[in-house]
Amino acid sequence: MSDVKCRNVLLVGASGNAGKNILPALLADTNFKVSVLSRADSSATFPANANIIHVNYSDKPALVKALTGQDVVVSAVGGEALLNNLDKSIIEACLQAGVKWFIPAEYGFDFNHDSTSSIPINNGRLENIKILKENQSNLAHTFVSTGAFLDWGLDTGFLGFDIANRRVTLYDQGKNLVSGTILKNLGKTIVAILHQPQLTLNKRIYIADATFTQQDILALFEKYTNVKWAVKHATTEETLKNAEEAWTNGNILDGYIGFILGLAYSGKGACDFEDKINNQDLGLERVSLEQAIKEAVQRNKINVH
Repeated sequence: MSDVKCRNVLLVGASGNAGKNILPALLADTNFKVSVLSRADSSATFPANANIIHVNYSDKPALVKALTGQDVVVSAVGGEALLNNLDKSIIEACLQAGVKWFIPAEYGFDFNHDSTSSIPINNGRLENIKILKENQSNLAHTFVSTGAFLDWGLDTGFLGFDIANRRVTLYDQGKNLVSGTILKNLGKTIVAILHQPQLTLNKRIYIADATFTQQDILALFEKYTNVKWAVKHATTEETLKNAEEAWTNGNILDGYIGFILGLAYSGKGACDFEDKINNQDLGLERVSLEQAIKEAVQRNKINVH
C-alpha cells in the first residue's frame, strides 16, 4: 500500500479546533485537491479554494457517494460527532466508496497503551482502531497521537491553568509527564504524513512539541507573569472517580473533561511518549515549552517582563 496516491484529499470536521488547523495546511500544498465534507445544515464557511461537499451524515448512500473518488479521508471531528462515533460511519463509507487511506480523529492519547481502555469515552475510538486494522489491506490507516493540544489547552483553561487569574489545579502534585503539541503543528503533521506513506501507512505516528509536567508549566508561567500563582491540588484517582459518577448521571461534559484530565495527568503513560516521537522522521520542527508558555502569556494579553 506504500504506493497509495493522495491527490484527492477530503477533510471531515474542518470547522472544529483541529480542522481549522489542518485545512489551511492542506490547502497550502498544491499537491492536493482538497474537499471539505460538511453537514447539510451547517452554516460554516470555508476558503474558496476548497471544494465543499454537503451531506447528511445519517444518509449512508449519500455519504458513500460523497466519498467516492477521494484518495484520502482525514477526520478532525470533535464534540458531539466524536462522542457519537461519526468516524465509524465514515470508515464504513470509505470501505464502500473505495477510499484508500483514512486518518481518524483520535488525536491525543497513545491508544496502543492499555490504560486508554479504562475510560468509556475511548470505547468508540478503540473500536474504530480494531476495524481499521482488520481492513487495512483495503483501507490503509495512520493513527496520530499528539498528546495534549498545548496552546488550546492553556488558552481555554482545559489543562488546569487559569491564566487570567493566575491560578492552577495541580493533579497528583503536578509531577507526572505529559506530551503535548501546538495545534497549528497538527496541520503540518497531516501534510507530512501524506507525503511519506512509506513511513506512515498502517502505523501509529507520535508527535510532540514538548513533554512536560504541570510544575514545569507553572514555573514558566510564574516567570513570565512575574507573579506567584495560587495553587489548588487534586488527585487523578478522585478526578476519574468523579468523572465516572458524572458520566453515569448523564453529565456528559463534566465526565468527558474529568476522564481526559484524570488519565492524561495520571502518569500511567497514555499521554507520555517522548521516547518514541516521530517529529524528526517527518521533518517537523518542535516548539519548546518555554516558547509555548511565552506565547500563551502574550495571547492572553498579560505583560511579559
